[in-house]
Amino acid sequence: MEHLLADIVRVTDDYCVIVCDWLGAFSYEWQSLWTNDLSNDRNMDYVVSYIYDKEEREQRRDELQHVTLRLMTRPEIDQVLSAVQRRTGVAIRPLTFFDRSIFTGRHMDTADYNAHAQPLRRWVNSLHEMNVRTDLNALLVDYVPKPGFDFINRFFDQLQMCWNALVHYVGELIESYDVANRRVAPHLKEVPASYPPALREMMKRMHAVVEGVGWLGLGLPRENVIEPQLGYGLRHLVMNLQQGQGYGHGLVGIFEVDKT
Repeated sequence: MEHLLADIVRVTDDYCVIVCDWLGAFSYEWQSLWTNDLSNDRNMDYVVSYIYDKEEREQRRDELQHVTLRLMTRPEIDQVLSAVQRRTGVAIRPLTFFDRSIFTGRHMDTADYNAHAQPLRRWVNSLHEMNVRTDLNALLVDYVPKPGFDFINRFFDQLQMCWNALVHYVGELIESYDVANRRVAPHLKEVPASYPPALREMMKRMHAVVEGVGWLGLGLPRENVIEPQLGYGLRHLVMNLQQGQGYGHGLVGIFEVDKT
């Protein structure tokens, strides 16, 4: 990785932007691989098992492709950037870091690296399927903490609380909707002030969505409007609560090289 980035710096005439997408070392989908000792082997045996459903996956277990991939954390990325600067004399300036696909990485559905993983990717995808009704209870996260990782566990606990609160709230909105009067139960307009801003924003948004389209008798408004909006709402939560530390399937870094 250091060699690759150094080569990019060398062939850059004036300016370039570099986008890197690593595997996050602390994604919940491979919790069994978490370690606090960065001197340990940080490569994982990544098995391409998610292309089959569960039954076929087990039948083909001996045929599955395995790829050695590197797990990354922010401190390790910082070390690589420093090494590249020493080697080339040119700084690679970080513009942003973010975690992507938290709770929705491919191996959440396989549970190959975490026995507690739930198939949340499948159910989030279901929210965006036309004319398909999703069981909202299947979207509820039941995070199982790993001892010795208190800071990371706190992050996932907070995200789990916000995620589940939004799912529960949308379920209540749907159940309480009064078709005759075209409104939801009045008490559901109250959004707790103690909730994080991103959660409050999405709860208010989903209130407006359900109240705005719930009366439609044609076109399956729940399946084709409300559920996709819940999917976007969950994505908004994740993107606003993520910390860019390697807690998702992907840890993305965007950098610039400026020689001008």
